Amino acid sequence: MQSQQQQQQFQSELLQQNGGMPAVPGANWQPHGYDWLQVAAKLRRNYGLDLLIGLRIGYNYDNVQENSIYLTIPETIMPRHLCSSRLNTTNVSYAALEQRATEQLQRWLTIAQHSAHSIARDVLSLEHELCGGMGQLLQWSAERQLYERNYSRKALAMHSQLYDIDFEAYVSQIFERTIYKPVYLVAPGYYEQLKRTLQTRNASQVANYLMYRALAALELQSTDKFCLERSKSLLPAALGEMYAKPISSLQLPQELLQLYDQLRTSLSQSLSAAWLEEGSQRIAKRKLNELQLTYPKYEHSQGLLNVQLQHNNYWQNLRQLLQAKQSKQLARLFEENLPAPADPLEAYETRIVFRAVQRHLELPWALLQPPEYDARYGQALTYATLGTQLAQAQAQAFDEQHWSVRLLESDNWDGLTGWRYRNRSDCFAQQVLHYLQANATATQLLIQRSAALNVAFRAYLNWLGYLEPHNDFARLSKESLPGLNYSNTALFFLAYAQQHCLPKHQEREQQLHGWSSYKFSARQNHSWTRLLVNGVLQNHAEFAREFRCPVGSAMNPYDKCLIY
Repeated sequence: MQSQQQQQQFQSELLQQNGGMPAVPGANWQPHGYDWLQVAAKLRRNYGLDLLIGLRIGYNYDNVQENSIYLTIPETIMPRHLCSSRLNTTNVSYAALEQRATEQLQRWLTIAQHSAHSIARDVLSLEHELCGGMGQLLQWSAERQLYERNYSRKALAMHSQLYDIDFEAYVSQIFERTIYKPVYLVAPGYYEQLKRTLQTRNASQVANYLMYRALAALELQSTDKFCLERSKSLLPAALGEMYAKPISSLQLPQELLQLYDQLRTSLSQSLSAAWLEEGSQRIAKRKLNELQLTYPKYEHSQGLLNVQLQHNNYWQNLRQLLQAKQSKQLARLFEENLPAPADPLEAYETRIVFRAVQRHLELPWALLQPPEYDARYGQALTYATLGTQLAQAQAQAFDEQHWSVRLLESDNWDGLTGWRYRNRSDCFAQQVLHYLQANATATQLLIQRSAALNVAFRAYLNWLGYLEPHNDFARLSKESLPGLNYSNTALFFLAYAQQHCLPKHQEREQQLHGWSSYKFSARQNHSWTRLLVNGVLQNHAEFAREFRCPVGSAMNPYDKCLIY
């Protein structure tokens, strides 16, 4: 009962302090004097909510010794893959979102179902319209957008004049000071659409949208998954330190460092390919040699938020943690001398991050456990799982985005090498069409995964070649598994494919979130997973030989795609 009262008080204060919500019964809400920009800025400053305007802080593209503001697309109710595709309003996924919003509004505001449905319809309609200006942009893909479109920083006043949106007032209110630094605006199409949408919507609809989004973002859900995700969001360093503590005194296993070196040697061999000009080969190999492997380290209390939490008062603690987190993040704008990355890697994560500025790969401790890694595994399994993930991160340092000047990189790839790369990329783009609709992200991912498999397999063969002359039969005997009639190289490909399998409960979660109703393939019989397994393996000649795939079959096409 006390918790429910605290929640109601929190929600009531949230509405009162942020312009109110016309949908609240008896609110007597007045549109006169309502300033949506001021409300959006307060919600961003106090709760980190990117509503209608997206604001990020990251490296200044022109000078990585400082950070810069990026005005990009905001967060959305619709999942990104649905928003970017301009989901049809008759689609079952759209109806599910509308139904969820209706149920939430009924629960929060104690209003009739038809009233809640009317408000939910307006909220989703407004966002659906905004999605029309987002295209394929992601919330935080500023660096790629700058690379492809060569944006330059401008003063906030200039951006305000161009889009008739007072970005100057919005940013100043968030930072509680005037910001004189020029900023990047990396989603011009979206802000043109925002301007058009606001001209056709009344203040009441905008206010309902903003407050629905705020209430939904801060809603408490009584599930273990929600609790974990909110703790990771608000206390990432504390959780990371707890996760790493049992193994923080250990160094990276020697076997893992050898794996990384083998992968680096293998990729270096790929960088000697004839399609790279000699000068580009030298630049690439020097860059590869500088690429070091690191992992999250924690000093006691480093990164922790200085707040006094109260027992049995979730909502007060939430308010304190969100405000402390936002204060810390906003202070990043004023960091100098090679600021830290905007997305620090925590020990419990499973992503490997390529840091172009620091020139290293970050490996989380979570990957140093089954199924990705186990010292008892044969090397075929290790190279196929953790090895391919490391190799993919290495290959990202040499994708198309890196033919040109990038953060801290003054050496350019030559134009002829870049032209050849793009020609080879076209081969992968055509292969994507056999699995999914035309998709630049899928093409880039297929290139990276194919390179990772090639590099990891060659590294594994190099490892075998080192052992065989030394007659290390004890280790070689671990490369096959008893009771399975597969060679060690066949096990390599099986392990690569198996790491893409999902438990049944995760497949059900995808269906519940709308993936089952959104078909990526024109033939509606393929998926991302099939692309990342079959699409990658079909380009590998050794796979076709190992499993006796007929020449010209789907898994052994005449024309195979290759970059690395």
